[in-house]
Amino acid sequence: MRTGLVIATGLAGVLTVAVAGTGAAPAAAEEQNQGTYGRMILVLDSSGSMKEPAGGGTTKIQAAKQALGTVIDDLPESADVGMRVFGAKVFGRKQKGACEDTQLVVEPGTGNRDDLRSAVSGYKPYGETPIPVALERAAEDIGSEGKRSIVLVSDGESTCGDPCPAAQAIADQGIDLQIDVVGLSVSGKARRQLECIAEKGNGTYYDADDAEGIGESISGASQRALRPFEFTGAPVKGTPDATAAPVVKAGQYLDTIQTRGERYYRFERTAPGTTVHFGLIFEGESEDLVSNLNAQISVEDENGELRQCRRAVVQSTTHGDGNRLIFGSTHSADTDPEAPCNTADELFFDTKSGGKDTGAIAGKQVQLMVYEEPPVSAAALDALPAQPDPPTWTELTPGEPTTGMVPGSAIANAPIVEAGTYSFDINPGENQVIGVPVGFGQHLQAQFDARLTEEIRREWGVGAGIELDVIGPLGGEATVDLGSKSPESWCTTGLLQNCPDAWRTGTLSNVVAYRNRFDYADAEASTGLPGVHYVRVQYGLDENINVPYTLTIDTVGDEGEGEPDYEKVSGLSAPTADLNLNSAEGTEDSDGSGGSRAQEATDGTGKGENGGKSSVDTIKLVAGIGGAGLGIVALAAAAVLLIRRRRA
Repeated sequence: MRTGLVIATGLAGVLTVAVAGTGAAPAAAEEQNQGTYGRMILVLDSSGSMKEPAGGGTTKIQAAKQALGTVIDDLPESADVGMRVFGAKVFGRKQKGACEDTQLVVEPGTGNRDDLRSAVSGYKPYGETPIPVALERAAEDIGSEGKRSIVLVSDGESTCGDPCPAAQAIADQGIDLQIDVVGLSVSGKARRQLECIAEKGNGTYYDADDAEGIGESISGASQRALRPFEFTGAPVKGTPDATAAPVVKAGQYLDTIQTRGERYYRFERTAPGTTVHFGLIFEGESEDLVSNLNAQISVEDENGELRQCRRAVVQSTTHGDGNRLIFGSTHSADTDPEAPCNTADELFFDTKSGGKDTGAIAGKQVQLMVYEEPPVSAAALDALPAQPDPPTWTELTPGEPTTGMVPGSAIANAPIVEAGTYSFDINPGENQVIGVPVGFGQHLQAQFDARLTEEIRREWGVGAGIELDVIGPLGGEATVDLGSKSPESWCTTGLLQNCPDAWRTGTLSNVVAYRNRFDYADAEASTGLPGVHYVRVQYGLDENINVPYTLTIDTVGDEGEGEPDYEKVSGLSAPTADLNLNSAEGTEDSDGSGGSRAQEATDGTGKGENGGKSSVDTIKLVAGIGGAGLGIVALAAAAVLLIRRRRA
């Protein structure tokens, strides 16, 4: 894919690092967050042409140094980064070794910031442009395990053969690696060659002298790339034996997915009649059509056997490459006020493999979400209106879009927005998520609009691969299937002939109503609770093209309509539209009202298994490129500090 930028002066876009969470991170939490950052190697052009002017009274090399200095200053301590140069030692292409002239000047690591600064200081224009060998060595530098990225920064055509086969060979190895390319004032054959490297390397090409692409598209793309799948919560380890299960409270937790069997957690109810909600979310694999992990809540009967209250089949909602954000939720509510699931002092949550084992998702991190809702008396329940019918679509007209917002890659890092129109862009294989408060009596609508340029139309062929759905407050599927009732203005999935100029589609949720929870279908049951709902946009095809779009959001209905009369219970608060159990920004222990990080799980004695709460490293890009020197170098490097979710 190709993204345009402009070379100017100064650096207005900088990286800032924020560490969210409370207290010191225990060792287990540190281990669980290690996967947040991938390995990155900067591959820098040291050829003689880098001394040419970049505009604004500076040279390409000077502007690059300034931007790279900013990148290094703002690197997270746990980011594994190195630097390689090419064309730095051999002056002429006819001299011996010109096509092998590449050096690893700083090995990838975390404690090497001074070394990186020193390497940038000594970075000078000198020789030729042996890109193929530089790419091959860079792939070796960052190894063959885990998620890795190469950022190639060059201003010219390779002088040592076509680099595209080298990029293709790296991609063909099947290793989880991508190559992003920054082209500095290039055109013609050189530009086509650098674009080819990014395409073959499953990466992005940034054109640093094309003013047309400056603005919201590149700002959004650069910020978005900083956010991979992100999960949040206190560390916990479920057990295969329910009697030995750790005690969890309301909030968020992080565990890993077992290979087979079940993994149990224990919850001590605050008062009889409360509804306890349990949700989970994790990153699946692109080959999984249905995940092998389900969630359920059980209680112990008089014989000491566990009896199921409700079970959720946790699965992806689409097929193909964009479905790797997997989620589901369940709850304890029963229509009979005296049912054990409503009255038991203790409940058991468990995740269970749907087959012989969990397959490719075994060992992956899973975020667990727990919420306890105050009781509703039998009389108050009888006074509630009947379960509402599924809503129909209300026409939306996009307004002036809000720009500069970064969508999340999961619900933990999703921004919370109000009704309005927002401008984003999406790359193939991505999930993008935003949160919207939805109260009792309301339902959520979201409309996707993208202009069909000739390039997009050509790449999409007969289908767009764009899918939208709604996720409930605790990760449950909450999308209404409109089927044949879809608006006429929406494009038919898989076809473009009724969309001459723009691609429009959308999604909506059920009306939030207390009685929804008793429905057998998860999409209805997930909207039995108010709170932040999440719109997910997926781009599931392999076409190598970035798509700018607007997302128009609306909450329809009167907030509070049909809200039950909750009983007063110390320590519990009635849920509202702002209930948010998934934020990575929480700083206080949960009091049962949601909106903050979980309390640490205990072993039943009140002592934490790991002695504290986890810290979650997040990186945010302060948007703005206007007047940036070679600020694109900083942006491109930032764009791969955290490996985003990519095609498998």
